[in-house]
Amino acid sequence: MKSKILFWLLVILVFGALLSIGFLFYKTDIYKFMIIEGVAILAIILFIILYYRLIKPYQIIADGMELLKEQDFSTRLRLISDSEANKLISIFNKMMDQLKDERLQVREKNHFLDLLIQASPQGVIILDFDDHISEINPSGLRLLDINNINEVKGKKLSDSGISIGSQLEMLKASEDVVIRSSGITMYRCMRSSFIDRGFSHPFILIEELTHELLEIEKKSYENIIRMMAHEVNNSVGAVSSTLNVISDILRQNYNNELADVLPAVDASFDRCRHLGYFISNFAEVVKIPEPSLAETDLNELARSVDALTRLECKHRNIGLKLDLTEDNNVIRLDGIQFEQVLVNVIKNAYEAIGENGEIRIVTRSNPLSIQIANNGPGIPDDVKQKLFTPFFTTKSSGQGIGLMFVREVLINHNCKFDLKSENGWTRFDIYFPENKKF
Repeated sequence: MKSKILFWLLVILVFGALLSIGFLFYKTDIYKFMIIEGVAILAIILFIILYYRLIKPYQIIADGMELLKEQDFSTRLRLISDSEANKLISIFNKMMDQLKDERLQVREKNHFLDLLIQASPQGVIILDFDDHISEINPSGLRLLDINNINEVKGKKLSDSGISIGSQLEMLKASEDVVIRSSGITMYRCMRSSFIDRGFSHPFILIEELTHELLEIEKKSYENIIRMMAHEVNNSVGAVSSTLNVISDILRQNYNNELADVLPAVDASFDRCRHLGYFISNFAEVVKIPEPSLAETDLNELARSVDALTRLECKHRNIGLKLDLTEDNNVIRLDGIQFEQVLVNVIKNAYEAIGENGEIRIVTRSNPLSIQIANNGPGIPDDVKQKLFTPFFTTKSSGQGIGLMFVREVLINHNCKFDLKSENGWTRFDIYFPENKKF
């Protein structure tokens, strides 16, 4: 029961008791009756004073507590006639002013922080206390190819379907690393945290470094290739010319004593020619021309690649299947370069299978893409991370040029690509920019 009600009940009881006693003496002893009535009046005055000095300030403070409970920091308590109670009310009002200012500052800072996160070119993944995804800013959604935040919200990074989710989940506090996706996209990722309600609240910053690192990488290997080609071609040209002259002289003056020399000279000449061809392959990667864009039907491109590679697949007893979209997707690209890219990818696929397998060429409209899938041996994760690195190869006689060519052509066409091995299939997906579609 509230104190105010108890107080008035006490007043009624005391005043009623005094009135009852006074009524007993009303007819027998008028003087006692007057004294009792005087005491009753004095009690009423004392009760009124107590009300204004104790009950009313207490009630005002109780109302103030309700304001605090409801987090209403804009209302202030009214001063009363009691100076002692006014001191307490003044302190309470001052506290409310401070709380209002602090709350306003927190709101302004949070609003500024929200705007900063939303406008940041860096991706920001905010996690809850159990490391589930709580929020991702627009840059993070774009960098990680997430169409809808609700698809990943509330999930663990490793269970979210994000291509680098497992690697992000393994990040340690304050760790700053470069992570490479299954294609060529590279991200600089850092895990940090902020304090929320007394607990460490983790978040991850993501910055794409693909363009910058690829530019540095390309300039480096272009300079190396140019220097190698210049030195090797000069030396090979001179040596080949000399060997050719020696070979002609030996043939004109052939005798038994020179029987072992002539084959050695011819073999050396062939090695020089092979070396020249070898270095020319590297030089061709540097000289890839800018794409000559023209309208190309994606399905027709797939059929053309099928015709070029079907015979080799047949010799290896590998089924080559087309799964083409019914839509007529006409896009702008360099048909010759893209044909070489797809032939190269299929060549890698049937070489990986060896014999007795299946390769599928799949075109899709949403998203606009083409996929080369094969059921050969999967690609280990450590190899997949290096596969598009310049000059990297898993073949004993390979030069690591084929996938370099693929990478450069796709980058020049602004295409995204992804390589995955799962469920017994290795899939190479190429995604075309939507603005190239007609």
